[in-house]
Amino acid sequence: MRSSTLFRAALLLAMALGVANANAADVYKIGFMNSLSGYLAGVGTAGRDGFMLAIDEMNRAGGINGRKFEVFSENDESDTAKGVPAAIRLINTHKVLAFVGPARSDVTEALGPIFEKNQIVDMTLSVLVPTQHGYTFAGFPAVVDEARLMINFLKKQGAKTIAILNAIDLYDKTLANDLAEEAQKAGIKVVATESYNAVTDRNFIPQLSKFKVANAEWMLIAGSLTGLIMKQRNEIGYTGKVLGNITYIGQGMESLLQVAGPTVEGSYFTALQSTVWDTLPKDDPRYKVTLQFREQFKKKYDRYPEPEKIAYAQGYDLAMILGEAIKRAGPDATGAKVKAAVEGVKNFLGANGTYSFSATAHASNSGLVIARVTKGGVALVNE
Repeated sequence: MRSSTLFRAALLLAMALGVANANAADVYKIGFMNSLSGYLAGVGTAGRDGFMLAIDEMNRAGGINGRKFEVFSENDESDTAKGVPAAIRLINTHKVLAFVGPARSDVTEALGPIFEKNQIVDMTLSVLVPTQHGYTFAGFPAVVDEARLMINFLKKQGAKTIAILNAIDLYDKTLANDLAEEAQKAGIKVVATESYNAVTDRNFIPQLSKFKVANAEWMLIAGSLTGLIMKQRNEIGYTGKVLGNITYIGQGMESLLQVAGPTVEGSYFTALQSTVWDTLPKDDPRYKVTLQFREQFKKKYDRYPEPEKIAYAQGYDLAMILGEAIKRAGPDATGAKVKAAVEGVKNFLGANGTYSFSATAHASNSGLVIARVTKGGVALVNE
């Protein structure tokens, strides 16, 4: 009797393990990590909401290749020292096939070699692909392309002198360097350059005072905390015009206005499709795709996404591109096959722009434009 009982128990355990293994094989495990707290929390939570909307849509449709997605999430707290071990947990513990996130460029830079070593595709929400980016893709234009757009705009505005203020994050430093180089090529003089730590600094008057003394016609901002920067610019009476980068209102217009008030009126910044979508013609395919995204977002979260927070649409688009790549890679998708499939994505129309990748271009978005803050909203600038 005892041996029979033990046999049945062993059989049930074996069956349970078999079911568990079968269920595990029936899903694609995706890792997600972002700044859900820390100074980039506004960007991180927006990226998460867009990402989960896409995952839910694909799962409701039956998944990809007959398999649904299972998501494992981590919070990097806007901190590289916490992001790296969190990503390693997702890789080693959950054996994820692919990864979406993070938003901070410094964290993305540190993770690039890890993803390449483990052959795990990362659709980063950072603006910058890491130096070692064999398996990392970004849904933003190359940084030098953003710099060229900004400097070309200033040249058309007749700018003669500029000052550059950048955060010390990798993306912001890279953009600042590219801006200086492109300005020199365009015959625009850089009269001052200053930096700040977005994690710790809250007083920007020393840097802004130097710009005022230098009489810079334009101030270019590459980094976050723009509300405080604009508020303090007004306090010291510096009247130089302002052109911000793609993160200028990344925390949302409401947050920017709460801190800076009307001092941001008339300032310019680089923007993507989801920020200026309602300025597009109603029969434009880009308008229709972004409108559909916004309606689906409202259906899930009972609110519309703030158009200025591009991370909403970015998280959504990257998840959809990843789904398309896994579909192309087939039911037996591996990291290498998914990588090759992403590199084969061409003219993918998303809510935040149009994406085309290749083996030599892992950063892509053709929708970058210049926009302006006006009457508490955003207007597309027609150069």
